[in-house]
Amino acid sequence: METLVHADIFFLITSIFVGVLIVGSAVSLFFIIPILRDLRHLSAVARREGDKIAGDIDDLRDAAREEGVKVRSIFDFVLGLFIRRQDLKRKKTTN
Repeated sequence: METLVHADIFFLITSIFVGVLIVGSAVSLFFIIPILRDLRHLSAVARREGDKIAGDIDDLRDAAREEGVKVRSIFDFVLGLFIRRQDLKRKKTTN
């Protein structure tokens, strides 16, 4: 008879614990699901913006190549003027 009382107490405590565990899980899911939805939305926004930034960087790289050619030609022109002046000065000093 004593073993039945122990078994009843065990099952009562186990039933209460399982009930508390289920209710706790339901409450935590109630709060976790909106957080997960927000994270999904934030990751989608970050992905979209990252793609935009990558596109902007590609545009910037292309513009830098185009402007680099322009800047290089201007730099070569100015450098050519100085080199010509130095060559003229050297020719005048050697004569």
